[in-house]
Amino acid sequence: MIGYNEGDFNEYRVMCERAGPRSPEFQIMRSEHLVYEGRSMPWLQAFSHLRYRATGRADRYHVGEVFNLAALYLTSYLRGQGLTAEPISLFSGEQDRLEDLLAQRPAVVAITTTFYVNILPVGPLVEYVRMRSPSSHIVVGGPLVDNLCRSGVTDDVQDLLFAMGADSYVQESQGEQSLAALCHAVRAGDDIAKLDNVIHCPDDRWVLTRRSPENNDLDACAIDWAGFDPALLGPTVQLRTARSCAFKCSFCDYPTRAGALTLASVETVRHELRTLAGMGVRNVVFVDDTFNVPPKRFKELCRMMIEEDLGLRWYSYFRCSNARDDEAFDLAARSGCAGVFLGIESGDSTVLRNMHKLAQDSQYREGILRLNERGITTFASIIVGFPGETEQTVQNTIDFLNETAPSFWRAQAWWANPRSPVFQQKELLGIRGEGYNWSHFTMSSEEAATHTDRMFQAVTSSVWLPLYDFDFWALPYLDGKGLGVDDLTPLLRTSQQLIGARNRAEQPHVVASLEHEFAQQVAGLHLAPARYSL
Repeated sequence: MIGYNEGDFNEYRVMCERAGPRSPEFQIMRSEHLVYEGRSMPWLQAFSHLRYRATGRADRYHVGEVFNLAALYLTSYLRGQGLTAEPISLFSGEQDRLEDLLAQRPAVVAITTTFYVNILPVGPLVEYVRMRSPSSHIVVGGPLVDNLCRSGVTDDVQDLLFAMGADSYVQESQGEQSLAALCHAVRAGDDIAKLDNVIHCPDDRWVLTRRSPENNDLDACAIDWAGFDPALLGPTVQLRTARSCAFKCSFCDYPTRAGALTLASVETVRHELRTLAGMGVRNVVFVDDTFNVPPKRFKELCRMMIEEDLGLRWYSYFRCSNARDDEAFDLAARSGCAGVFLGIESGDSTVLRNMHKLAQDSQYREGILRLNERGITTFASIIVGFPGETEQTVQNTIDFLNETAPSFWRAQAWWANPRSPVFQQKELLGIRGEGYNWSHFTMSSEEAATHTDRMFQAVTSSVWLPLYDFDFWALPYLDGKGLGVDDLTPLLRTSQQLIGARNRAEQPHVVASLEHEFAQQVAGLHLAPARYSL
């Protein structure tokens, strides 16, 4: 099971530059990278090089050290189906281990696509496996395949499937049963055309077999953590306790793809946490889209963690509008909540209504206040340019962030997903285009990128978080390395000033001074070694 391939940052940079200097892609790229010895690179890569210069230790710090949950989950599931399976988290960091595994000529190599929005990361993985284990059947599955094929295996999709180069694909929003059936069939030499949810290519054209929706039980499919080496997991682990989302925000099609909200039992979560704590895990990242929904279950989970007293710190997505009393915040803090990802999206009530967020900015204000009072790190994620957005609504969001002061924040232009509910009103709203190339009656994607740049400078009460190979989930990873939020925040503030000065083309001595300050801050840290090397 191969988890994540982050690709080449320089190729990503070139792609963003080709989109044009006023594009959202370019705006996002230039606000999330640093320059080290003349080379543009992601924040953590520059951080690693500066650490190497200061310590002589070639540690490559990367969030991929937090083991890819999809790879772990599917490995555990396949083992439970009587198969032998091994996971790889980060392709670029574990090529020696992957090469050793491929030398054993596995019957099947499965590639997950949890974080991919295009096919670019997949091709290099397929080529790598083909060269080292030609006899292995390569299957690709996950959200990328499901998204590509939502309208069928069209001529365009045919081209994309051939370009990725796999032997087969699984199209199913869950897909673990289909993957297990495929593995058994390949090992036995059976015809995969008889399987469900498999795209194969019998006569130079990709064909989808019979569709059969899966509904896998989260309790029965819970990860057998004891089957993994504690050294492989490390101090920070991701954990899922729910599938799908209870809400239907108009910019998001995830609930449509994932089906009804499905929950694991509190007792299943208890067992998993006990096992993880016994393996030396210190930080748990709950990846559920709305961990504190339903509110009653959230309180039960918190009370369970307080009762178990396992010494775990936890992080999650959190919906302020559903934390309706002080007890919810108190229980979160007492149970070990260290940080929360807040999908704020906007500080303007009109835009929030357009998004069908079912929340008001007053609820966000109260929620951030209560979280900050309890010492819980807060990260506010903002979308700029959703239909109804104007220069004034952007200013309202700037004011909101400066007044509420979440620990961290980031904004980026709306990504216009043509499968999201808002596109059912595209004529009414004047939506033209999709992805990062769009316009509607109140804004264009280029204007949204410009406003996001303005926010980068105007929000002063909160610290910007980079996106590329960082995001909110770098906080628990770095905490596991001994770099807590108190020490990380000054580094991020300096790097934000550095990025801003560079993007504004400040005088070279100003940029050089900030680079020196950042390097000194990085050199003065005391960190645990990284698993990967530069």
